[in-house]
Amino acid sequence: MAAYRIITDSTTDLAPEMIRELGVQVIPLCYLMEGNTYHNIPGGGEMDEPAFYNKLRAGVMSTTTQVNSEEFIAVFTPILEAGDDILYIAFSSGLSGTCQSAHLAKKELEQKFPGRRVEVFDSLCASMGEGLLVYHAAMRKKAGASLDEVLAWLKENVLHLCHWFTVDDLNHLKRGGRVSTATALVGTMLGIKPVLHVDDEG
Repeated sequence: MAAYRIITDSTTDLAPEMIRELGVQVIPLCYLMEGNTYHNIPGGGEMDEPAFYNKLRAGVMSTTTQVNSEEFIAVFTPILEAGDDILYIAFSSGLSGTCQSAHLAKKELEQKFPGRRVEVFDSLCASMGEGLLVYHAAMRKKAGASLDEVLAWLKENVLHLCHWFTVDDLNHLKRGGRVSTATALVGTMLGIKPVLHVDDEG
């Protein structure tokens, strides 16, 4: 059985201790705040989580950036050079262009390393939904499952996850085009906190 590595991104929200225990590699996504770029690194990064959320509550706006194909190539290349294959479990393609960037990197690297595999799996989710898929994939790998076996399990189970969440501030949903200005205004005035979900298209 060919050796392989499981890689994911920081939107899994897995604790640093669990990341180490699972033996997965995490690629940080970045966010912009007050003109500065910060890396979303589990348990680290340039800004800790309490400071980040305090700024959001104070009205500071934040935007996110996707991982580009060059960043994926920089992470994937040493692994392929070492003779290992790659299973990348990606942040939902319905929420970010990160998954598409990974596919571009895959196409380029499979030409450069014709004997190696790069599998990009669209989790269709984020946060602990994505983290749960990564957890089960890593545990199966630890139990001796091949890349194909883990990939088959992911494909079979990805639509069995239900993602339900709520938000404190509707203005962020308005900025992202998820709700109208009127909905955000009325909902905020009435203190409404909608229960949202991620559908099967991510």
